[in-house]
Amino acid sequence: MRININVFEFVESRMAKPTHEELSVLKQESDKSFLPECWRDDNRMGVLLSEFRPRMVNPDSYDSKLKFWKELISSYCIATGQCVVSIASLKESFRRKGTVPYCLQTVFDEMDANGELLQMEQLLEQTASLGWSQWAFNKFMQTPVKWGYEKARHTLVGNTRNELQQYVVKKVAMHHAEQIEQIINKQGLCNKILSYDELVQIVNQSSNVVEGGIRPVVALLEREKRLTKEILLEETHKREIVKFAKPNSIAQPISHLERSIFELEQSEKELKTSIASIDQQIAETMGEVHACIKNGCKQLAKSNLKKKHILEQNMQRKVSALENLQHILSKIHDSQLEKNIIEAYKLGTKTLKQAFADSGLTLDSVDNTLLELKDVLETHDEMQNMIGAGTTEDVDDLDLEQELSGLIDMSVKETNNEDKHKIHIASTVQPAQMRELDQLLDFDKEIEKRLAALRVDSTLPQRPGPKTAHPQI
Repeated sequence: MRININVFEFVESRMAKPTHEELSVLKQESDKSFLPECWRDDNRMGVLLSEFRPRMVNPDSYDSKLKFWKELISSYCIATGQCVVSIASLKESFRRKGTVPYCLQTVFDEMDANGELLQMEQLLEQTASLGWSQWAFNKFMQTPVKWGYEKARHTLVGNTRNELQQYVVKKVAMHHAEQIEQIINKQGLCNKILSYDELVQIVNQSSNVVEGGIRPVVALLEREKRLTKEILLEETHKREIVKFAKPNSIAQPISHLERSIFELEQSEKELKTSIASIDQQIAETMGEVHACIKNGCKQLAKSNLKKKHILEQNMQRKVSALENLQHILSKIHDSQLEKNIIEAYKLGTKTLKQAFADSGLTLDSVDNTLLELKDVLETHDEMQNMIGAGTTEDVDDLDLEQELSGLIDMSVKETNNEDKHKIHIASTVQPAQMRELDQLLDFDKEIEKRLAALRVDSTLPQRPGPKTAHPQI
């Protein structure tokens, strides 16, 4: 029995969840996947972690070291799914054997001077929602003044950049912006209103971009006119909504109709959540009723049963409200579809009119063309009749019958003469040859009968034939 207990304890110890320290170590190991191969070289990293020497001493070494840290910061941001960094956070992330990089101040100065870093506060301020006038003021007046002040302060008191100041790595932010736009486009959510919470949920499910990295990306896309952002003030809180533009287009403002539809859809979701919660409460109340009955607590069971009826009435009211709300939403969506159909009709009519105008088709032109075609066909028929009349000559049918009768008489006479000749020959031939002559005579008689049937009586009255008008040549 003791052995079984030890076996169970061993299995439980092997199946137990890792401790917080173990998770922290595993996370650190997984987070170090972005580090380059030279990170294991003590001599190389001793140089890279130290402060920069003046560039005039060795420009190639200075530029190589600066490039290394820029690429390492970008790799770190892409691997961790964030584009917001600070000197303090990077020192801890790049700590190596207890040594932190002392050169990050210079790296940030160079990146800031080259426009590769954006201050988080300034990025959130310089958005399209402030309007073009405010944006222009920040761009051409306020920002240069701040930059000049910081430059003068650094010159007088030295490099005292706040290590806790948060900066946005512009290159990584643009990369994350492309990822988020691809996700929105793939799911068919362009030109549709989304709450900021829904956007965060969609992005977290489809990429490694963390929630803290979405805010600067939204601000950057808004500044680039790739999305529209608004804040809806409600009774208890405010809700932030966004609308992404379609690919290769500019974001359009959120209309009053779109805002109203969004609010109705949010109310629909809240009603569904409330109904599901009340349904769960009813089930729990019924469980308490059965438990009270089992324990003999009749009054308490009665009280819970009354509570159940109250919950059912409340749920019925919410269900009715939900049905009405869904009916309204259905009507709104139908009206939008009908509007799109009418717009399609208008576009088709305009296009067809333009096609007629480009081709020159009108009722008068079609009528004139058909009349000309009719005249041409009539002329063609007349020409054919004239050509046929000039080359053919009609012959009287009675003349043809008389000529045929004469030919038949001549054929009969020739046949009789041949028969006489054959009879004369028959007297001098043998019986077998005689039989062959008889067969020939029978065949000739049959032909004679058929020719006689075709003979025309010359006593028949003559029928006038059609007179043919011969053209005058």
